[in-house]
Amino acid sequence: MKGHLSNPIYRWDAISKLEKFLIAAVVTILIIRTQLWLTNYPQLGGGSIHIAHLLWGGLFMLVAVWFSLIWVNRWARNVSAILGGIGFGFFIDELGKFITEDNDYFFRPAAPIIYLVFIVLFLVIRHLSGRIKVGPDMALANVLDLLPSTITGEFGHREKDVADELLQRADRSDPRVVAIREYLETVELVPERPPTRFSRTIAKVREGLTEFTEWRLFEPLVVTVLIVWAVTSVAGVIEVQFNFGGLIEKEDGLDSGTLQIVEWGRTISVLLSGLFVGLGVWKMLRSDHQAAYRYFTTALLISIFLTRVFVFLEAQFAAVFGLGFDLLLLFAISALAARDRQQSVRFEGGRPAASGAG
Repeated sequence: MKGHLSNPIYRWDAISKLEKFLIAAVVTILIIRTQLWLTNYPQLGGGSIHIAHLLWGGLFMLVAVWFSLIWVNRWARNVSAILGGIGFGFFIDELGKFITEDNDYFFRPAAPIIYLVFIVLFLVIRHLSGRIKVGPDMALANVLDLLPSTITGEFGHREKDVADELLQRADRSDPRVVAIREYLETVELVPERPPTRFSRTIAKVREGLTEFTEWRLFEPLVVTVLIVWAVTSVAGVIEVQFNFGGLIEKEDGLDSGTLQIVEWGRTISVLLSGLFVGLGVWKMLRSDHQAAYRYFTTALLISIFLTRVFVFLEAQFAAVFGLGFDLLLLFAISALAARDRQQSVRFEGGRPAASGAG
């Protein structure tokens, strides 16, 4: 028999919970920085007392751990993920204080380092999503993990569908699988609740976005915006880098040598993005849309994972706006690529088969 330490088993919904954690952390740090900027960075406490964000982060993470340890209900896991993300957001926001001798909250490299931390977390989640393979052991363990929800009143149609799918992947000759299947047949499912106003609003927004991506002018609009984005970015870094013969000015907190490195790094990454956009346009003119979308995606990923690191160092958290625009463009290109693949499948499926000889 395998030892419990050598046989780790993933939860079937692990990626969903990790994504909730990450989103909660990102939203928290953006809210903190925006609130502090709007209120001119007030100090909580009086005199020599200062309640640092780190303490609030520890409190939220404490509550998150206790939720997961106390309750068996499925909602407790969602609450733990969200509260844990909020706590981590409070914690990582204080990074500048703990990597400088003078506890400098406004340490300029803190913003890009925080951004890199979130990039690493995102990549780890993506890596885990590719590693999770539902085998017989994982299937059986996760079905057993669903059983308490039949007692807590959380076992609805969605949970039943998940359980059935997991049982299909489990070892059907295992007597425990047979017993669980028989038990689930006797469980009364929780009635589906009518959609809330919020969920109906989200559904309408998704429907509107889908219709917008299917608009016939959506592709030329997105490609035009992407070209303008690339041209203005390239022109901007060339102007800053060479300054038309002038000197690069020293920014607050950055010496001239560091600023030179930052500007050259941003210039090279922006030029790379511009190059891939150009290759994408060339492929688009040759009617190779899928290749064009791959080049466009590469250009945006270079901007997100490389260029924005340098921009965060220069502009601090104001760089979030540019990052948001990059993500919108990436979403638009992904939608175009998916639509093009669907059209290709329909076209290929509609072609008559080649006739045989004779």
